Amino acid sequence: MNRNVIIVALIISSIMVVAVLANFAPLMFLSIPLILIAVSSVFFSRGILIFLTTLCLTLTQSPFRMIHLAAVQLRWVFFVLFALHVFGDIFLGRTVRKIKGFDLLAFIFVVYTFLSAAYSPFPYLTLERSTTVLVLYISVFWIIWKYAYEQGPEKIIYLMLNVIKLIFILSFLMVFISPQRVFLSGRFQGILQNPNSLGITCAIFLPLMLWQFLETKNKITLFFFLLMLISLFLTASRNSINASVIALGYFIYTRSMKKRPLIFFSSMSLILILVWFMQTLAREFLHTYYRSGSIFSIGGRIEIWPMALNLIAEKPIFGYGFGVEEKILHLKNIILRNQLGGAAVHNSYLGIILQLGIVGFAIFFIPLFILLLKELFSKQDTPVLLLRHALRATLIAGLMCSIFESWIYSVGNAQVFPFWIMVMLLVFYRYQDKEKVLPEDT
Repeated sequence: MNRNVIIVALIISSIMVVAVLANFAPLMFLSIPLILIAVSSVFFSRGILIFLTTLCLTLTQSPFRMIHLAAVQLRWVFFVLFALHVFGDIFLGRTVRKIKGFDLLAFIFVVYTFLSAAYSPFPYLTLERSTTVLVLYISVFWIIWKYAYEQGPEKIIYLMLNVIKLIFILSFLMVFISPQRVFLSGRFQGILQNPNSLGITCAIFLPLMLWQFLETKNKITLFFFLLMLISLFLTASRNSINASVIALGYFIYTRSMKKRPLIFFSSMSLILILVWFMQTLAREFLHTYYRSGSIFSIGGRIEIWPMALNLIAEKPIFGYGFGVEEKILHLKNIILRNQLGGAAVHNSYLGIILQLGIVGFAIFFIPLFILLLKELFSKQDTPVLLLRHALRATLIAGLMCSIFESWIYSVGNAQVFPFWIMVMLLVFYRYQDKEKVLPEDT
């Protein structure tokens, strides 16, 4: 099945790239979504549905207009297909789990987002964004949960990593076809809209790509891991680089008890060498690479964050309504000197408080931090699976990337769907522990 998925995706992606380069008519190009739906229906596989949804959502951030247009129209179709699977399972009595505590929490959050339309300055937008959260929850925590139960979490990770491999192949192919489109102000963005998007993709998938290499010892997987590291370096995305270093550092450190002292001292030695290198031979290069002139302004965020805090102070409890983050600044006639690309707050924590207040922040983020703390510090009766360590590293990377980007609650974002699948798999493992059932037995 994996080969069929890759072949179908390669054919369709090639058609999309050729269509852009050849300037095909929009109506002809937009027939591609129908082809994708037909392929999904023919295979009738939840695995290929996961693969194609991940691919489609990733391509929504493509800078190529036709690819972006097709993916934006198609992404909700896939979520509807997931929802239909759920209703079919309920009708036929094929669900594999009962309602859990996190389901009630998710229900409260979704209802809260819908209710925020009552005071939102853009009620239609709030209802639309709330609906996307609902379909994301249904897709990930019911249908993909069932797929993990039947096929194992590893199968899902392999499917998503196949998408990532395809994205990076296309990104580097475009360097030779149209190099001016894959670099933004000297920073590598591949086939995504901006370098930071590619940086977040690298940060949350690098631990999983390393896990796949350690599991399979496949040299091709090692090649893609190194390709992602090169891409991350070329993006010059400071936050994503920091998140990747910490996430990979955690994963490498925790995977082996015996080698931890060696890893620790080797890491300290490497850091000292890098500091010396940065202060001597590579000082001028790194001054340009890290864009030192904008470090203290945090890339312009130091201007927008105080404005966001002032807006939050006006409605600290319930916020302005879900999904209005990029609209509220314009509504309040706030003009920024430094444009960051869009009018988002560029901080997921401030962004959720701005939209849903402290109440929304507590419902949304506190469970994620509790999950992380329990994963990191709870004692396990059995050895922790290597994949579980990689998923923990991914959660760390995602929460760190949320400090400088508004992305984690935006369902149409390329990274949100795979990130929440990884969160779901951590929850899945925890419930497997409680039920005393090993993941490989499911």
